[in-house]
Amino acid sequence: MKKKLFLFIILLLVGLGAVGLFVKHRNQPSMEKKTIANVQAAASLKEHTKHFERKVYKIADNVYSAVGFGLANSIMIEGDDGLIIVDTMESLQEAREVLAEFRKISNKPIKAIIYTHNHTDHIFGAQAFAEGGQPAVYAHESLEYYVNRLVNKMKPIIGARSMRMFGNFLDPEGLENDGIGPFLGIGPDRELGFVKPTVTFRDTMEIEISGVKMELIHAPGETNDAIYVWMAGPQILLTGDNLYRSFPNLYTIRGTPYRSIKSWYQSVDMIRDIKPEFLVPSHGQPISGKDNIYAIATDYRDAIQYVHDQGIRCINMGMTPDEMVEYVKLPPHLAVSPYLQEYYGKMSWALRSLFDGNLGWFDGDSATLQPLSRLENAQLMADLAGGPAKLLDHAQARFDKGEFQAALQLTGHVLSLEPENQNAKTLRTQALIKLGEREENANARHYYLTEALEIRDGFVASTGNIKSTPEMVHGYPIEGFFELMAVGLDPVKSADLDQKVGIRFTDTGKEFTIHVRRGVAEIQPSLLDNLDIMVKADSRDWKEMLAGMKNPVATMAGFDYETGGTIAFAKFMKMFKTPAPKLAFEQAS
Repeated sequence: MKKKLFLFIILLLVGLGAVGLFVKHRNQPSMEKKTIANVQAAASLKEHTKHFERKVYKIADNVYSAVGFGLANSIMIEGDDGLIIVDTMESLQEAREVLAEFRKISNKPIKAIIYTHNHTDHIFGAQAFAEGGQPAVYAHESLEYYVNRLVNKMKPIIGARSMRMFGNFLDPEGLENDGIGPFLGIGPDRELGFVKPTVTFRDTMEIEISGVKMELIHAPGETNDAIYVWMAGPQILLTGDNLYRSFPNLYTIRGTPYRSIKSWYQSVDMIRDIKPEFLVPSHGQPISGKDNIYAIATDYRDAIQYVHDQGIRCINMGMTPDEMVEYVKLPPHLAVSPYLQEYYGKMSWALRSLFDGNLGWFDGDSATLQPLSRLENAQLMADLAGGPAKLLDHAQARFDKGEFQAALQLTGHVLSLEPENQNAKTLRTQALIKLGEREENANARHYYLTEALEIRDGFVASTGNIKSTPEMVHGYPIEGFFELMAVGLDPVKSADLDQKVGIRFTDTGKEFTIHVRRGVAEIQPSLLDNLDIMVKADSRDWKEMLAGMKNPVATMAGFDYETGGTIAFAKFMKMFKTPAPKLAFEQAS
């Protein structure tokens, strides 16, 4: 009887736990590097790679920046009896490589870690630096909120788009650089290890660690929790991601809440007010010379304000986002700045984000109030061309003329009507490769080339096999796991269901009710009356199961049930399964 029950649960739970929180991945790849034969890169992007040579730069007698070991830099400050690490790389593997280099300089214990902001490449190697000690961890008071969002409701799609944008599936020939660093070290052979902040602040904080005096300054820009680290004695300013050798990423194509363009240039103004002798960004090489830094920061903030002000001016003139992109161009003296080339951010993306962030999705054109569906629009284009075959002929003709964007858009319409049209897929792949080869922006280049691989090899880019340490998973608030469950509810399977499931966590005392009510999962932080199923579990087991670290079959069988049982609970949990993100071309047309 027990064997039959176990087999039943196994069948019931097929597909659960793939990369945590029941995200089902279609044709999930192993993240091995894939080759596009003879792919070329823009000469300017190749030249840009030189700025990320793997090297530890000495800024002062006690300040060192490790450049080129991953997407971001890690910075070491040596004090009288200990070390301070500012930013910790993207994984334990990258962090250990950097730590080994730092240990060639000093064997003093690590007394503190400082996070400049919440992005993956700055925080997820922290456990490597914390091993064997208990360093204080400093951050802005909002950082932990933003970190928790990484495992929250947007994880599946942002993970997929990030892998495309950073080129994680491309081999070295396809991956030239990542715009602000050589590569993002995220993959199945990497492990993530975040350490929660122990000391936080709101506006400014003066600290002294191992005899080193510093001021931490809130400076919202690329993120709302961004901070600067100012060392007044040696006149060194650490600026995180608010200034790097590329046009700023005022909008990122992996997806993000609106980034305040005005706050960003105002934070760059802080650099000009401070007037440091040395500027150490968290991407790329350090900059020296008070006048040089002031000039670079002035151009940088002027470019950001120009986008903001001229974008708002265009909005007030009634322009659509497409018209804004055509109209707004940087002044010549800014366009030639080596710190404003579009290797990472793009002005056109920033303008579109500015429009949406201030006015929302409606561009003012009545035709967009109730637009044709994707399929209807594709059918209209095919009808005008004389059928899908004729439309594909037009796409080929455009490709032959070197009009690769037109070929890309037209093949999207063909594939909307005929998803398995191999000729359309082949032509689309060729157009994507051509666009990628001539693209200076690393993010756009990687997105083009990765979509070409997805079509060719039949997979969806994802963060599927990336591992987090148990300590990191346990550190996340359990409320976030329930939020991701709610947005993963299958509306069809739950359409006629009204069921209440209570969960009591025996180790923390926290209680929750998941009330599935005809397509909606309401999460209550308490136990309601008349529960259909009542489960008692350890929160650590629960988190590890939902994070894909524990077998859901064995874990659920090990829970205690006051009402209901393993089979009923497994059926209930099977409703919380998010399908894999679509292939890029399925989203595009």
